[in-house]
Amino acid sequence: MNPKRWKIESIQWQKTAPGPAVEANRNANLKNIYPAGYTARPNDEQKSTMNSKHAIGVAAILLITVMPRVSAEEIGGGQLVWLLLSEGIKQQLRPRSATSGQDTQSAPAVAPAQKGPNECEVLQWDLKAFRMPSLGISRPGKYCLDQDYEVECSIFSHGCSGELIHIRASNVDLDFRGHTLRVSGARGYGGVWGLGQNIRVHNGRIEGAGAGIILANRGSSPLRAFPSMPPNSDDFFTNTGFVVEHMEFSDVNSAVMVSGSGNQIRDNKISATLHSTSSAKTSFALLSYGPSARIERNTFRLHDLTPGSNGYAIYLRSADGSIVEGNTVRVDDTPSGTIGVGLSNSKDISLRRNRIDTEKSTELDGRSSLQSTNLNNIERKDE
Repeated sequence: MNPKRWKIESIQWQKTAPGPAVEANRNANLKNIYPAGYTARPNDEQKSTMNSKHAIGVAAILLITVMPRVSAEEIGGGQLVWLLLSEGIKQQLRPRSATSGQDTQSAPAVAPAQKGPNECEVLQWDLKAFRMPSLGISRPGKYCLDQDYEVECSIFSHGCSGELIHIRASNVDLDFRGHTLRVSGARGYGGVWGLGQNIRVHNGRIEGAGAGIILANRGSSPLRAFPSMPPNSDDFFTNTGFVVEHMEFSDVNSAVMVSGSGNQIRDNKISATLHSTSSAKTSFALLSYGPSARIERNTFRLHDLTPGSNGYAIYLRSADGSIVEGNTVRVDDTPSGTIGVGLSNSKDISLRRNRIDTEKSTELDGRSSLQSTNLNNIERKDE
C-alpha cells in the first residue's frame, strides 16, 4: 500500500473592492489580521480543504495520545511524515507567552548562594602579579589555605623581603587548615602581616621566617617596642582583639609580635632561634605591646642564643593589666643570657602557673610591677 501524502494547502489572497455592509463589517473585524485592502475569500474547493484539515487535526490529536512508541527501524517513509506532522501539532498545542508569542518556561525562584558557618574563601597566589608567593586579604571574612607555600630567599637575591600573607582589613579569620608557610635561605621574608582589628590566625605552621606573625593597628606598631628602644610616653592603643592560637612555629627569629589592647596569644608551640644580628644584641620569641593581653598555655623552646646577648621568651611593653599564665619555657642549650618574661613600662602584670627554664625567670624595669607571681621554675637537666 502506498503511503498517504498530505499536502498543506494555503489560503489564496484575493484583492476585492468594498462589498455590501455585511462584508464591510466582516472586513473591519479582520483588518488587524489581513493586509490592508485584502480579505480572505476562500472558494468552495478551499473551504472543503479547510474542513478536511480540521478533521485531520482532530484525528491526529486523538491518535497522538494513543499511538504506541515505535523504534527507528519500524518507521517507514509515510510514518515519518505522519510523526513529523504530529510533532508539529504538539508544538502548536504548547502554552506560549502572552506577551512574546514564544515558548517560555518560568524559572523557579532561586535564593542567592550563602556560605555556611564553617565555609571560607581559599587564598590563591596570583602568579602573574607576584614572582614570590603573596596572598592578600583586603576585606572582612573567613579565609583559609588549601596547600603549603614555600619561598626560597638566597642571601644574594634581590627583593627577598616582605610576607607571604598580608592582611589589610578588620574582622578577618584566617584558618591555615593544618598547612605550612615555609621560608628557606635568608630571613627577610615573614609569614603573616596584618593591619586592622579583630584578626584571628590559627591552625597552621610557619617555618624559617624572620618574623612569624605581626599584627598591628594604625597608630601603634610592635616594631616600636623592641627591648633596645626606650618606652614611648605617647603610647595610644585601640581595642584590637587579635587572636593567635593553635599555631606551630619552628626555626623562626620571632614567632609573634602584636600591638593594641585585648590581644590573646594561646595554645601555640614556638621554637625560636635567638640569634641576634643587630648591634643591640637583644632578641625575643614573643612580643606584646599594649594593655590587657592574655598570653596562655604556650610552649617555648629557645636555642642558638648569640653569645654575650640577651634573649626573651616573652617580652611585654606598656602591657598594664596583662595576664601570663600556664606557659612553659625551655632552653635547648646553655641558658646563659636567657630571660623568661621581660617587662617594660608595664604595671599590675599577673604571672600564674608558668614553668620557666631560663637563666632569669623575669626582668622588670623601674616602671613595671607584678600583681602576683607563681613561676614554678624548672630545674635544668643536662641531656
